[in-house]
Amino acid sequence: MRAAGTLSEPLLLLRPDIHHATDGSTTKSYAQVALVWGQVRPSTGTESMAAGRIASTYPLTITIRRRTDVAEGWRIERDGQSLRVRAVIPHAGQDPFMQILCEHEEGDDGGT
Repeated sequence: MRAAGTLSEPLLLLRPDIHHATDGSTTKSYAQVALVWGQVRPSTGTESMAAGRIASTYPLTITIRRRTDVAEGWRIERDGQSLRVRAVIPHAGQDPFMQILCEHEEGDDGGT
């Protein structure tokens, strides 16, 4: 896949935590799991209309050392940006790296 030398960008992995209150409400937050080094590659962006505004999405492919805990719905913070994990690409055999498909959405407020 890739040599470890190309994993030169610090990335913060965040796991979603859902808290259920006694009044029946739920609150979603994100807990820090690990600071890892990775490589981020952009893909072609898309635009669509949402609530009368143009919404842009920018898919990214992130390569990090293989982990077993990263899943869809996690967040990755990168240089002040919050990226939503859309998919984790299954790795083959003993491959030491994994790829994660993420999306940065313009105007993203960090919510669901």
